[in-house]
Amino acid sequence: MRLSRMIPLVTTVTLVAASCGWSPPNSGSTTSSDCKPEDTPTAETVAAAVQKLGDRWHETSHGHTGDCRLHWVVVGTGDKALDAAVQVLFFDRNSPLGPPTPRPRPYTTVVPLGDKIATVQYQWLQGADKPCCPTGIAQVRFQIGDDGKLKALDPIPNP
Repeated sequence: MRLSRMIPLVTTVTLVAASCGWSPPNSGSTTSSDCKPEDTPTAETVAAAVQKLGDRWHETSHGHTGDCRLHWVVVGTGDKALDAAVQVLFFDRNSPLGPPTPRPRPYTTVVPLGDKIATVQYQWLQGADKPCCPTGIAQVRFQIGDDGKLKALDPIPNP
């Protein structure tokens, strides 16, 4: 196929994907059973971090980077609405690093990216978007900095 015919096809596929929302590919299983117990946050550590958000929050998913150092727990309130807010909590093994943003946001997912980086995908509604299909999208890579704190490698969107 000629390049001049491929450009409209690629553009159309990209626009369709963006208009229906997009989810990052999952890089495979990242259950805590993949890590040694000493490299994993304990249930007590996670519960204490979640409790700081309030009583209504509970874990909805979790994962870690390939080196088992950077862990995350995504928490929600149990609200089943498509645009229900969630919060991400990060841990350096068993030490809480806190959330990447001060307030919970809807349409947020996390996936590992290599051995030391986790990618948080933020999505948001723009214009006449329906709750099912946010078209605002940004990915922010996070790692543990030299100072032991959570470090964003990209700008965090503020929609």
